[in-house]
Amino acid sequence: MLPPSSTTGLHPASSAPFARSSQYPLTVFDNPFERSAFLTGWLVEGIIDTNALAAALRRVTEKWRVLAGRLEVLPESKTWQVRVPLDPLPDDYSTYVLTESTSDVPFSTYATMPIETNSQALPQSLFLHPSTPRQNADWVARSYPLTCWHVTHFPSRVAGELSYSCIGFARSHGIFDGVGAAAVMRALVAEMKVKEWNVPPLPLEGFHSNPINEVLSKALAEGKSYPPPCYSALGLKGMSQLLWLAGWHLRERYWRGAIHRIFAVPKECLAFLVDGVKGEVRHENPDVEVTSGDVLTAWCMKVIYKTGTSPETVVHCSNIASFRELITQAGGDSMEYYPHNAWIPLPYPTLTVKELNSLSIAEFALALCQARHKMSLDHVVSSFRFLTSNPVSMPVHPEAQETLTLSNVSASRILESDWSPIGSLGTVCGYRFSATPNNLVIGNRVYFSGRLPDGTTIIDVNLSKVRMQNLAKAIERLKLKVPVG
Repeated sequence: MLPPSSTTGLHPASSAPFARSSQYPLTVFDNPFERSAFLTGWLVEGIIDTNALAAALRRVTEKWRVLAGRLEVLPESKTWQVRVPLDPLPDDYSTYVLTESTSDVPFSTYATMPIETNSQALPQSLFLHPSTPRQNADWVARSYPLTCWHVTHFPSRVAGELSYSCIGFARSHGIFDGVGAAAVMRALVAEMKVKEWNVPPLPLEGFHSNPINEVLSKALAEGKSYPPPCYSALGLKGMSQLLWLAGWHLRERYWRGAIHRIFAVPKECLAFLVDGVKGEVRHENPDVEVTSGDVLTAWCMKVIYKTGTSPETVVHCSNIASFRELITQAGGDSMEYYPHNAWIPLPYPTLTVKELNSLSIAEFALALCQARHKMSLDHVVSSFRFLTSNPVSMPVHPEAQETLTLSNVSASRILESDWSPIGSLGTVCGYRFSATPNNLVIGNRVYFSGRLPDGTTIIDVNLSKVRMQNLAKAIERLKLKVPVG
């Protein structure tokens, strides 16, 4: 299979000095994934007009000046900051990177249309240019723009053949979290449609305080006793434990056959599942309302660990949640325009596979709902203290033998971003990747990426062979129970 050809750097990285700037410090919550470029991909029908995309990107990054900044490291404190230019931007100063390529093979080389319920993920290279940094250190060393975009064109070559485009949005996970990336996309879509949007105010010149650091440092100074950090899985620390984690993921990939696949689940199937479980919970607990996220997390855990894992294995679900609202409630500045990492794993319990399988989906969803409601500022302060002392750490529970990493970004609607103003005839599928310096693939993870225009939910997974089969069978059982069409 030939790689995409005729790659063009439309707006390569360049740096330029600026007299007036704001230094915006990042926090310890940006450290865990600073060695990872997070990538969101859209497969759309039609050929994207990259000139129109470039114009919209220039406008949005000029208005939202944090996006036009450069990442810097403060060696004495081993922390990161974004230097934000405040002066008019020179023409030769790149506020983003946009590259494009045209494939020399037809799209059918990679996938069949329409996208099947269970299909292999498209190659990461269709959405990511090889020059894109993979870690914060590269962004600093190369003075690279903070957002990177790549488009691969699949033009129609014969009569009746449809054209497609792959659009990739890459950014350091050590700078932006999922909420921040979704905010960037909302602003970009508004610019593509030439519509007004709420532009963040220009930061003040000089050092700019960070509301997370302010609120949590003040809370720590009060000397209150906080719960141990492992409540939220922030317990894996140090290079030796991280090497163990890397080895575990390598085992999943090469021994247990973990691969990256996409499940396109009809809306009727998930509605049947979610509505049924919500009804069960409501019947036994009239005052409790579980969310769709509670139900889908419970269902995923039970399905994936149904077979193939020792009953005595202690498992945990690491499900990331934003704490922006808690910072504001504690008196911090508004987090409305805060695009950086502001998350901790929800305080879910650990349990053995035997205990997990003994619970109904409704019982487990209720337990997850109750745990979610317990998340408080105390948990955030505990995590802040732990990460300050242990900057090299990962959200993996120290008492669990296995962790399922789950992320539900459906509510952010990032997959539903409208590319029609620049040539899209509709989004066909969505993809998520984590590009690391050593190409380590994170296994045992499930991402609910969002919904397509027809309501189909895209579930992006990397699972071992047995667990992939468990999930595929569960989805097929749902399809048999519900008329789809």
